[in-house]
Amino acid sequence: MMRLLVLVAAVGAAVAVSAKAGELCVACDEPSATYRCSIEQPSEKYQLKGALAGEVCSKVLAKKGAHQKCHIAEVPEGAACEGAERVVTITDYQRAVSDSGESTYEVGALEIARRNVHDTWLCVTSIFKDC
Repeated sequence: MMRLLVLVAAVGAAVAVSAKAGELCVACDEPSATYRCSIEQPSEKYQLKGALAGEVCSKVLAKKGAHQKCHIAEVPEGAACEGAERVVTITDYQRAVSDSGESTYEVGALEIARRNVHDTWLCVTSIFKDC
């Protein structure tokens, strides 16, 4: 049963993808609107795809557009999603699901940590002359 549910979700997500790779077609109600949504991926190693990408796009677009509800829309094969293009980020998603609109995602946190480790290594290897 679980495999069937996963298969149905995967097929639904695949049908919703427009001709442009990584874009989802999202339909919103009250007020009515359609969007071509893509997610700014956090890194090459970690990619948001499938049902998770649909959830992120739906929540962010509902919140940003003051819509009652948004959902992934099916696009007939060979057709394109007719909607405004929107790019969402992980920060947008955190703000959408947060009550206060704040974000805990810090852009570049891993890069800052990498630089700190590198600087420390240079300091130690120079026998504390380059600190």
